[in-house]
Amino acid sequence: MTNTSEVTGKDALDGLLDGVKHLPPTPVMLIKLIELFRDSDRDVDAVVGLMRQEPALTAEVLRRCNSSFFGSKNAVTDVRQAVFRVGFFEVYRMSVALFGMQSITKAKAANSIPALELWEHAATTAIIAGTLARELGESEGVAFTAGLLHDIGKIAMASIDEESYGKLLAENGPSGPGLNAAEKYEFGFTHGQVGARLLKRWGVPEQICTPVLCHHQETWSGEFERLGSIVNLANVMAHEFQKNAAGATTKIPEAAPAIKSLGILPEDLAQLDEYARSDVKRSLSRFAKS
Repeated sequence: MTNTSEVTGKDALDGLLDGVKHLPPTPVMLIKLIELFRDSDRDVDAVVGLMRQEPALTAEVLRRCNSSFFGSKNAVTDVRQAVFRVGFFEVYRMSVALFGMQSITKAKAANSIPALELWEHAATTAIIAGTLARELGESEGVAFTAGLLHDIGKIAMASIDEESYGKLLAENGPSGPGLNAAEKYEFGFTHGQVGARLLKRWGVPEQICTPVLCHHQETWSGEFERLGSIVNLANVMAHEFQKNAAGATTKIPEAAPAIKSLGILPEDLAQLDEYARSDVKRSLSRFAKS
């Protein structure tokens, strides 16, 4: 895996980001929520107090908690009720997803790129990454967050030059080596590098930044090797799910390095694929733009 020095330090990549006028603002509330989620001794009062500082977020979370998906006859009217009704992890996923949706679909550059398609892919990747992490003994919340934000560099690059980046996507497709090479040629960096540095500047923890940085790599090593592999595999699976709902992830060559890195056997992958498809079918509508 590319070492973390690529995510830190002042260099040409920082210079590139410094010159962008319309990047999404630093998500202060989201960073605090991530920190709370990482604390095993988190205080519910602290979570509730933090979310109450964002009325729009609170209203949207309550709306979603009261949707038919959760099937309760008694309406949730307060964040505290929401946390106890559906659990902190579910409220956390809703909150992170709402931030991701707004960052992608409401960005100034969203009109020049397929923002809704990018958002659906991000949400699908997040759900799959969470499923893989849960089944493989890693942090479901960290993997979900990294999966959701893995392509945020595309929004930053589109903000740098809407026309050029929109053309790159149209000519090279939404993902893959061709797009990375074109990004490197046109901008000097890939969307993984740009996205990871942007997250680092926001104060997002390294265990999320590094998988974002490395989600297109074929080899991994270091402290966050498994998380990087999980997000890479989730990204590949998400593209396959969107292309072919009945596709077999075991037959996708791009997934082979991540599968090997994670030590997943073919028969285990088939089961993981089934779990992931079930989770995507059940959960995607909760994170869809509405």
